[in-house]
Order: sequence, then C-alpha cells, then structure tokens
Amino acid sequence: MFKKVELEHRLQLPVWFYPQSEKYYVQDEFGEYVQYTKTTLKLILKSWGLRGRAHDDEILSPIDALIADVSYAKAVAYAGRLAGIKTGCYTMNGKRVLVTSDPVIIESKEGNWPMINSIIDQLFNSGETDQRPYVYGWLKMGRKAVLEAFPMPGQALVLAGPRNAGKNLFQDIITEALGGRAEKPYRYMVGKSEFNGDLFGAEHLCIADEVPFYDMPSRRVFGSKIKDICVNSLQSCHGKHKEALTLYPIWRLSISVNDEAENLVMLPPLEDSIEDKIMLLKVDRAIMPMKSDSPKSRVEFWDGVRAEIPHFLHFIENYEIPEDLRESRFGVKAYQHPDLVEILKEMTHENRLMALMEIIVIPENGTWKGTLEELETALYEDSTFKRQIEKLLYYPTALMTYLRRLHKTMPERVRKLKHGGKNLWELH
Repeated sequence: MFKKVELEHRLQLPVWFYPQSEKYYVQDEFGEYVQYTKTTLKLILKSWGLRGRAHDDEILSPIDALIADVSYAKAVAYAGRLAGIKTGCYTMNGKRVLVTSDPVIIESKEGNWPMINSIIDQLFNSGETDQRPYVYGWLKMGRKAVLEAFPMPGQALVLAGPRNAGKNLFQDIITEALGGRAEKPYRYMVGKSEFNGDLFGAEHLCIADEVPFYDMPSRRVFGSKIKDICVNSLQSCHGKHKEALTLYPIWRLSISVNDEAENLVMLPPLEDSIEDKIMLLKVDRAIMPMKSDSPKSRVEFWDGVRAEIPHFLHFIENYEIPEDLRESRFGVKAYQHPDLVEILKEMTHENRLMALMEIIVIPENGTWKGTLEELETALYEDSTFKRQIEKLLYYPTALMTYLRRLHKTMPERVRKLKHGGKNLWELH
C-alpha cells in the first residue's frame, strides 16, 4: 500500500521541501520534523558546519547547492501529521508524503483498572444487553490498526444517552488508546465545509457537543461520509489553499449524542447500506468514582483515569472477541440497540410520509389505488399539508424511494401491483 522512500546517498541529511508552503522540514533531536523558512534553514545548515559562501571556482556555495538539491530531489506532496503513521517519508498513491510526528502510543502494561472498569460497566452494562463485548471488540480492532500502522475498516461508534452520563469521558479514553490525537469532523461530514486537511493529523475523529443539522440533505451527506470514512482506506485530503491528494489515514470515528428524539435525529437514516457500519449503543449514566466538580478535582480525576489506561489497553489487546460476534470485514459485528433503532425508525421520512398519506389519500378503513403520478398529484393538492409534502419530497425520486421502503417494512399496507399495463400502488 505504501513504502518507505530510499534516499539517495548524496541527500542523507534529514531535510525535505514542501513546495505548497515553500517551507523546509528539518528533523529535530526528538525525531520530529519542524518546518522552517529558507532563511532559517541556511542558519541551521551553517550551524551544522556547511559553508555559506561560494569559492571563486563554485557556482553555488555548499549551503545553496544543498538547498537546490533538496528543493528539486526531496520535494514532497504532503507534509504534516498523518493519523496512525509514524514519522518518515513514504509514497502513497504515487505521491511522496512526509509524516512529521508520531502518534503517541501508550504502552500497554498488565495491571488493574478499577475506575475505568466501573465507568464502562455503568455505561454499557446496565440494561438487558451487555454491550461491553462490542465496545471492547471495536476498540481492540482500532488499537490493532494503529499498532500495526495499517488501515482497516471500523464502524462508527455512536454513544446515545442522557446528559452528563460520561460519554465524552469515554471518548477521551478512546483518544488516548488510539494515539492521543483527536479532531472534530462534523462540519465537513455534513457538507458545511469542503476542507478536511486538519482531520488527517488525528487517529480519533470525535463528534461531541456539536450544533447539529437536522435537515435531511445534511443527514444524508452525514451518512455518506460515515460510510466513506469507516470503509475506505484511501481518503482525499483537501486543506485550505492546498491541492487535494489521496492519503491512507488510520481513523476511528465516535459520535456522542443525547438520547432524546430531537437529538437523535441528527444521525443519518438507519438504512440497509449503513447498518453494518454503525455501532449504535445505548448509554446509561455513570456515577464517577472520584469527585470532578472543581478544576482541581477534574485534573486529579483525569490523572487517576489516565494512570489506568495502560492496564486497560493490556486487557483490550488481549481481549478475545466472542466467536459469535466476529466478522471478517470489521473484526467485530455491528450492533444497534433496539430502543434507539425504534426511535430512529419512527423518525424516518417514509414513516412520516405514511402518516400524511393516511390523512390525505387513504380513506378510513379503506384502500387507495393509483399510479405514482396520481399519488404525487393528490398529495400536492392538499393545501393543509402541502408544505410538509414539499419538504419530504425534496428530490425527484423521493416518493418512489419512500414507497419502496414502506413496501419492504410494511407490505401488508403498501403494495405494488400491475393492472391494465400500468404500475399501481395500493395503500391500506
């Protein structure tokens, strides 16, 4: 997929050039690459013992010659952090890519993790279904991808529960487990920004406490982006004022949302094409094992949790996903809590359409029958609900799409038939 670039012998100095920003990247004593202007680079090279003045028999000084060689032979198409990938120069999709810093990989260590265990138990194991195996399996596969520095598909982890339950705290633990870096992708994922370059520097794409977009076009874009991020290893990176290029980030996406219906509606419709790409978990409120009601106590509490993370990661790395939950593509099967699925199904556009058709066209205790065009005309002719119909049927094939879904979910009430050479719909 990608491989380390072999440097020519004459250009062994750890210096690279990024033409888009006209900056030079020099490796520091910690192994990371820091960007500098040409003027500053000359000072650095002079401190390394290179001569800055050309002799009479030289066209360029050694410093200018080196900078010319670096600018020509060591130019990169991307320079910056890259999720899950260690520092170095790689070729990705035919382009040379400089990764400037490592993810912060916490080394796992055997030991106890009572605080984290208590929090996870309360969050995911207080109802009829123990959701912890899905959480452990999801985190195990994400951790494995980062440790092996190789992208693999992973579902979006959705945490839906009451306010102040501990959802954001668990997302912080995810960040620490996956590389210590998180970014906010929501505006890009609902189509409100075309730029996503900042996302490529973090392993954890974290959606929490966002101002949500509830309109169906935004929700559908959101669903499309979820499928893309969760499944496709090759991603288009487009930073502002920069050319787009394709890279291989190692990402995991988590979403926390309050479990009221008006908040859940920010999620994309739970359709067949997305069901296997979402873990939809119902979260209960966790009572924290330490006080966190002041700035000092919050720091102490987080320090206590963070001290347990190496031990928790030892458990995660050695966790055996139950045989019946294993899945070849994602490593662990997706799960959607039935209570949340029911709420989301009730809020679908097709169910809203069915409710309106019951009012507008279906006679009481009777049957309506007609073509798609006749149904559309009848719906739009109703002056009371015309505005709601227009919002539902906001794209040309919306009515046909919703009817097909209704036929699949409630075939006893929505039927498609052929009569006299015409395709008809029968509504009960």
